[in-house]
Amino acid sequence: MSPRQLVTTADDFGVSPEVNAAVLQANRDGVLGFASLMVDAPAAEEATKAARLCPGLGVGVHLVLCESDPAAWGLRLLGDSQARGEIEALMCGQIMRFLALGLAPTHLDSHFNAHVHPAVFPAVLRLARRFGIPRIRWPAGELGPSLAYAFADWRALVTGSPVRNQSPAPIMPQLLLSCAYGALGLASRRQARDLSLTRAFGMLHSGMMTEDYVIWLLRRLPQGVSEIYFHPSLETACDGEPTPTHRSSTELSALISPRVRQTLQEEGIQLLSAAR
Repeated sequence: MSPRQLVTTADDFGVSPEVNAAVLQANRDGVLGFASLMVDAPAAEEATKAARLCPGLGVGVHLVLCESDPAAWGLRLLGDSQARGEIEALMCGQIMRFLALGLAPTHLDSHFNAHVHPAVFPAVLRLARRFGIPRIRWPAGELGPSLAYAFADWRALVTGSPVRNQSPAPIMPQLLLSCAYGALGLASRRQARDLSLTRAFGMLHSGMMTEDYVIWLLRRLPQGVSEIYFHPSLETACDGEPTPTHRSSTELSALISPRVRQTLQEEGIQLLSAAR
């Protein structure tokens, strides 16, 4: 067994036919092994039918707890006891609707990673144990490689060398986001005990998981099981810059890139899938 194993996941499965098509293409022609289904999304039934025809595609629950502005939602939740009381029922309902579709969940995560909020995570753990969901996404560990990637681009700008991106990713938002989720982790992770929390990369470049950045991450993956997650789409609006919900055709290109597959082989990284 390889000392480094990788889970690749596409979020927002079921949100539109174009996203569904991108997920299936990335699984068929690329390195995608898993997808996270939004059970109440418009194309969820279509996604479910497609998943049944793809035994190599593992499907998990993508909880939707807030539609936008996760920072404001998280602050409100801390001060709203009624909302905190309702959150477990909301998540339970989504998991039960997932099970009613006839799928066995391989994992659990959420839109905007809202599930790691300390007011939410204990309920996430209870539900994962209740419904036998073996793996939960845990966004962590990306700050170092992400900053190194940004500094490499800034250094290229200064020296006049070729730059991978037209403008390097801003550093301060990455620091703030990473610190915020790190603090949430200190408040939550110790409660997991028997459940598998998979260290996940993708939050700091969400919607901008380019071929170059994914290869950069692969060459720096730590030992053990890691996850890289994406938001692939074939929507016309997703060409070029990602949408506000982070969907991007760029991320589909990364998933089907021959260079990404070659890097996995060169690095000896074992790609995990539902068929394994």
